Amino acid sequence: MPFVNIRTFKGALSRKEKKELQNKITDLLVKYEGKGNPEFKKFVWVMLEEEEPENWMIGGTTTSDILDSNPAYKETYISNLAEK
Repeated sequence: MPFVNIRTFKGALSRKEKKELQNKITDLLVKYEGKGNPEFKKFVWVMLEEEEPENWMIGGTTTSDILDSNPAYKETYISNLAEK
């Protein structure tokens, strides 16, 4: 039973993008590990974990600082957080 754990910062992906990513990863595992058998899908686990942006650091800069310095990206981030 394959288990895939994706970690990202909260707001990086919209609900639609999360679902699409999880479905594509599931499809890849069915294709390769399950040898194309559609029944294998029920054994695939894909978990997406989200952390606060200030908990992530890239190249010595927190993700929250990167968001603050990029208004267009921050606008998308806030929009993703606001989804119902």
